[in-house]
Order: sequence, then structure tokens, then C-alpha cells
Amino acid sequence: MANTAGIFVSVLGGAALVLGAAYGWTARDYRSQELAALTDRLSQLESSNAALVDQIAQGAELKEKISELEASLATALEAVEAAKTAAAAPEPPVAAPEPDTIVADATGLEFGDPSRGEEVFAQCRSCHQIGQGATDRIGPHLNGIFGRRAGAHDGFRYSDDMAMMGSDGLTWELETLNAYLENPKALVSRTRMNFAGLKDPQDRSDILAYLRQFSASPQNIPEAAPTAQAREVELSPEVLAIVGDTDYGEYLASECKTCHQQDGSDQGIPSIIQWPTEDFVVAMHAYKRQIRPHPVMQMMASRLSDEEIAALAAYFAQLE
Repeated sequence: MANTAGIFVSVLGGAALVLGAAYGWTARDYRSQELAALTDRLSQLESSNAALVDQIAQGAELKEKISELEASLATALEAVEAAKTAAAAPEPPVAAPEPDTIVADATGLEFGDPSRGEEVFAQCRSCHQIGQGATDRIGPHLNGIFGRRAGAHDGFRYSDDMAMMGSDGLTWELETLNAYLENPKALVSRTRMNFAGLKDPQDRSDILAYLRQFSASPQNIPEAAPTAQAREVELSPEVLAIVGDTDYGEYLASECKTCHQQDGSDQGIPSIIQWPTEDFVVAMHAYKRQIRPHPVMQMMASRLSDEEIAALAAYFAQLE
């Protein structure tokens, strides 16, 4: 009995030893696995940290670039504001030249050839007259233009901008007339003169020589014969004598105002407000008879009676 108990105790001790060893090995394997997992996690954290560091660096670079762009934008805005201020500033006053400072020789190199200038002036005759008997039409007559203050010709209604430029001191002499003829709207931004300008310097030189002949000084230039353009269409006195009804003209003008601006501005289409009624009537009859070559205007004019043309002329002549 005692031997049996001893054997049982020995077996239990051996089993406990085996179980303890097995547990030790199992615990060690678990710790190894846990250590490997922790090592992997640490590697992941290090990678995430490196990526975060890169993002921070990229963010700093982006912030620096944004600062540079903001500085460039601020500089550009300052330049734009400076340009706006310069564009809005009035032209410096131009002192009226003394009579003896104007070049007396109209055939001099500065002025070009007045004979050729008369040919170039053909582009201007539909609006301006010059010479003996010249009167204001769509534009003012050009006798005595040299030395005249801009917008100061009595009896002619100028655009507000032209009158303002004259008040600021703009005077028509060689340099200012040359600039105006090259690009009228560059010198007087909202002038009512619908003319693209003379781009050829020789054309401007020649036409200025021609215009110079009709100014009061030099005294040795004789007054030339009248150069006013003949009418495009000879109309009967009865047609020209028709007094248009402005209210009826306003009714008819709705189609006209789909292209022509009522405020007198032009967007590539000439202004027709404040035209002398006779000029308006003659122009419309020229379209009606297909002497003027614009097909749309020919079609519109062909549908109008003499009374309707007179009504439109009266309406547009009195618009402000």
C-alpha cells in the first residue's frame, strides 16, 4: 500500500514537471509572438512618423509658396491700381502756342504735302467741312483748327469728355492733332467722333499740312476755295422741308436702337444722335437708293417713307 502511494506521488510529480515544462515553452512562444507583433507595430509607427514628418515639411514648403504668391499678388494689385490711377488722371494742360511758334511753311517736312493731304481729307468730308462757307455738320468745321482750344468752338455741342479735355488745357496744334488723328479715342476716350484713325504717319503729316492752310496764321497763306462735299443724293426741296414728328420717330426708332446706342456711345456701330436732320435725311435716302453700300441699312431704308425718314431724323437730332 505504501509502495502504491509512493508510485502515485512519483507519477504526479513527473506529470507536474512535464506540464510545467510545457507551460514554460508555451509562455515563451507567446512572448516571442507578442514581441514580434510589438516590433511590427513599432515599425509601422516609425513609418507613419516619417510620413508625417514629410507632410509637415511639404506643408511648410506649401505655406512658403503661398506667402510668395500672396506677395506677388499684392504687387500685381498695386501695379493695377497705379495703372488705373494713371489712366484716370487728366492729361497735363497743354499751353496754347504763341502764333509765332507755329511753323509758317505748310510744305515743310514736319507737315508733309498739303495737296496729297486734300486727298486724304476725303475720308473726313462726310462729317467735317473746311474752307470758305464751311459750316458745322455732324462734326465742327475745321477752319482755324490750329491754336483752337479743344471743345471750344462756339455753337457746336461737343461730347462731355472733349469739353473736359478743353477745360484741362488741350489745344489743337501739330503734336496733339497728330495724336488725335492716329487714334481719337486714345486721346479723348469717349469722343463722339466715330473714326478709327489714320495709322500711316505720312497720311497724318499730309492731312495736317492741308488743314494748316485754313488757319489764320501764317498770314501769307491765301484763303482757299470752298471744299465742302456735295450731297450724296440730290433731294427735292419738298423732301428736305418735311418737318418730322419726334413722337412718331421715337416709335420707329425701336429697330434702329437694336444696333445704334441711344446714349451716343458706339461699339463698332456709329452713333447717330444729334445728327443735323438734313444730313440724316440725305444719308437714309442714299441707303434707300443703294448709293451707300450697307445691305442691312439699304433694306431698312427701303421700307421707310419720306415722312418716316424725317420723323427719325427729328427724333435722333434732339437726343441728348
